[in-house]
Amino acid sequence: MALARDQRHALPLLMVATALPIGVMLLRHFALSSRLYRRNRELQEKVTQLQLAEQLAGVGRWSVDIATRRHRWSEEVCTIVGVPPGTPPTEELLAGLLVDGLKQMETTFYSHRTDREPFIVEFEVENPLRGTRILRARASNSFSAEGAREQVFMVVQDATYEYLRVAAAERERAEAVAREEEAQLLANTDVLTGLANRRAAMATLDRAIMTARRCRGELGLIVFDIDHFKQVNDEYGHTIGDRVLAEVGRIAARNARDGQLAARIGGEEFLMILAGAPELAVTGAAERLRLAIEAGTSMAPLPNVTVSVGQAMLGPGDTSLTLFARADEALYAAKRGGRNRVALAA
Repeated sequence: MALARDQRHALPLLMVATALPIGVMLLRHFALSSRLYRRNRELQEKVTQLQLAEQLAGVGRWSVDIATRRHRWSEEVCTIVGVPPGTPPTEELLAGLLVDGLKQMETTFYSHRTDREPFIVEFEVENPLRGTRILRARASNSFSAEGAREQVFMVVQDATYEYLRVAAAERERAEAVAREEEAQLLANTDVLTGLANRRAAMATLDRAIMTARRCRGELGLIVFDIDHFKQVNDEYGHTIGDRVLAEVGRIAARNARDGQLAARIGGEEFLMILAGAPELAVTGAAERLRLAIEAGTSMAPLPNVTVSVGQAMLGPGDTSLTLFARADEALYAAKRGGRNRVALAA
């Protein structure tokens, strides 16, 4: 009886002793579950924040497994490439999106296969909604413990607008250069004949003299004007006179050889610069020019005109102004001598 009574008292103690470890385990389980829940919630918040950051920055995550060639990407990449959110990058889909881009991507991957530092990848995507887009990615290789490359991780963004901005800026720059060149051309060109004007001719003459001095070369200058041109204007009118000027300019330009410059320096007066030409060659060029203008205008449906020509060679003390003045004086000597001839400067 006493033993039975002791057993009845011992049973609750045994139950309490057994329940204590279970309670501790339950408490520990609850604490662990709470920590896991908090960590999962924090992780989910971080994932949400990362996705939001990707959306705001317009970037997405894209990875490629080297062994299996399997692609994975984040939600934002779907937006970038123009497919519905959650669309997986299947082989079939990539073949349609990356018509040329897949080869571009893989070529870059191969050229950077041993890189331990990040590198840049650019490739084209055929976006179903927006057409061809250029994507740029900052990529990084992942290696195994044995040193084998396992994956390539990329942070991708659409660089199309940047390329368009660069192209637009380059186009604007080219247009500005073209406008500048056109303005320069207009500033240095006689509009009626298309030849160099007086300003350009004198600048060219200055440079030719400097070159001749430096290289101890020869330099000839021919100055010519149309005989009795006032009578052409008076008899036929200024429109016909302009056509005569244009024809004389065309003939002069056709007779200018490489390294020579023909120019209209005002009214009916022209010149030709012959760099590196000896005196005999300059005289021959002057005579050919005179004959070409006389014959050329006689065959054109225009009044037949002739020119008087003055020729001068660069002397030891000549500047562009003195050389021109000597050639011009020879021109007037040709006129005084009867016109339609060539005269040499003293």
